[in-house]
Amino acid sequence: MLAWLLFAGAGTVSCLHTSTVAFGNRPSPFGSRRRSGAARLSADVDVDVVVVGGGPAGYVMAALLGRAENSVALVDPKPDGVWPNNYGSWREEWEALAASLQMPELLDCVSTRWAKTDCFFGGSFDTPDDERTTLDRAYLKVDRKALKATLQEKHAAAGVQLLDGFVPAAAIAPNLFDGGLVHDASGSTLAVKSAAGETTVRARLVVDATGFESRLTVRESPSAGGLWRELTPGYQIAYGMCVDTEDDNIAPYDPVAMTLFDYRTDHLQGTSMLADAEARPSFVYVMPEGECDGCGASAFFEETSLVGRGERRLEFETLKQRLIKRLEFHGIKYDPASVREEEYCYIPMGGALPDMAQRVVPIGGAANTVHPATGYQICRMLASATGVANALTAELQRPDFDPDAAAAAAHASLWPEGNRLQRDFAVFGGEFLGSQPVEILRGFFGAFFALQQDVWGGFLAGWPGLPGNDNHATYLARIKFGIGIALKFPPKVAAVFVGYLATFTAQYGPLILKSIFTPVFQIGMGPAAPDLGLRARRERERDVYVVGDAAAKKEAVAMLKAGRTPGKEPKGEPSPQVELLEAEAV
Repeated sequence: MLAWLLFAGAGTVSCLHTSTVAFGNRPSPFGSRRRSGAARLSADVDVDVVVVGGGPAGYVMAALLGRAENSVALVDPKPDGVWPNNYGSWREEWEALAASLQMPELLDCVSTRWAKTDCFFGGSFDTPDDERTTLDRAYLKVDRKALKATLQEKHAAAGVQLLDGFVPAAAIAPNLFDGGLVHDASGSTLAVKSAAGETTVRARLVVDATGFESRLTVRESPSAGGLWRELTPGYQIAYGMCVDTEDDNIAPYDPVAMTLFDYRTDHLQGTSMLADAEARPSFVYVMPEGECDGCGASAFFEETSLVGRGERRLEFETLKQRLIKRLEFHGIKYDPASVREEEYCYIPMGGALPDMAQRVVPIGGAANTVHPATGYQICRMLASATGVANALTAELQRPDFDPDAAAAAAHASLWPEGNRLQRDFAVFGGEFLGSQPVEILRGFFGAFFALQQDVWGGFLAGWPGLPGNDNHATYLARIKFGIGIALKFPPKVAAVFVGYLATFTAQYGPLILKSIFTPVFQIGMGPAAPDLGLRARRERERDVYVVGDAAAKKEAVAMLKAGRTPGKEPKGEPSPQVELLEAEAV
């Protein structure tokens, strides 16, 4: 599946109860690591890190932090539930992910495998409707039940405490909430609510894994993101269903291949739906699942709008009717009673990154790890967790632990300048694709998949550590990619692309240009200085704005003292800052 719905749990109210799973008797190291002199607040649960959110991001983060011997609590509003969405991945990416997470068990969390992947871009630029583009790259469907069970086993082994409930908090400003979450100098206090009551959690750090539309994470301003004006999220909308077909084939789709894209509109010729489908395109992808009892084959079909907003955002009913027409046109018959796993996929894409000044550490959808041009997320989301977990663990082990410094280290791990520039490039790509008619999209993707596999594969991955990412991680790599695909564009696609580049830049600023021509924007300034971390920044701010020019004040104190005669009035009056320094020296 091209993209997967972000799993969100924040603010979900249902018949829940609070429980702590007995995961061993390991004591919390909270007290031993806290800075000397900090008050310890009473709480029902006292841990190093509380992870809020019950989707894959939260479960993986809890597993990684627990494995590193941090005490962890995981807040999940539906701990007994099944993750509701189909997750898919390129096999190569899933294998790389398992290696980077050091979780070889992920390789067993696969329900279906396809050795190859097909696409259909016919109907434009002299490409026949029946022309098939076969990608010699394997695809797989993640077994979401097995994945959750595997991570739960890791939680048990690491002593992760499971809290059934939700956090009733909403950020009203960075580090300020309307209730349910309060920060202080040494950590945070949270309320976890359920039908059974309320549990108080004390944690040194808070990780937000509640999804893109989080109540806990604050977004940065457009100017902080290098934009002249706000660029709101687009939305990937899809309707899908798994059905049992009535015969032995699902032609024109290959039963042994994953069909990633079918952008054809031949099934709508002569209907009132054609014009809208050409202006607001959608594609179907097909996951054949093999033979089924009493029928020829079982397959999951999903009609998908890649990305859109406003009037270009497609409706679920429109997508459902297009899918029904498509299957009818191809003669794919199924028993309506066999329809199962109906999926209404809603994925926010793009938008502003998290504000890096906030104490809450986002992960997964809350951290905007969804690919802004494709909607891919599962591998990007889980791959990003390793760096964040390592950064938090290192900070938790410091004798001078500071929750703000720890959060800053995690933010820096997640979105360093290089990752931001690469994402800016992809954001532009998503904006372009979401604004185009089907003719241009066919030409674009035809050129895209004509590139070398590690190049197009690296763009779809788009995260450090995933296969092919080096082909997009630097401005030189992005220039090479841009030239390569432009040379393969049909002339009309190339002209539209250049025109959109100019329009986008005029509206939102040189976001894409900075991503490609990075050194030009450093002329006169040089590369950005390395970030020495929050501690160093705070020390400098204290020196400048609190300590001030200590030498000048010390000189004044010395001269005042030298000019004083016991029993007589002083000859001079110190300024308040000098007077304070003199008093501190007594």
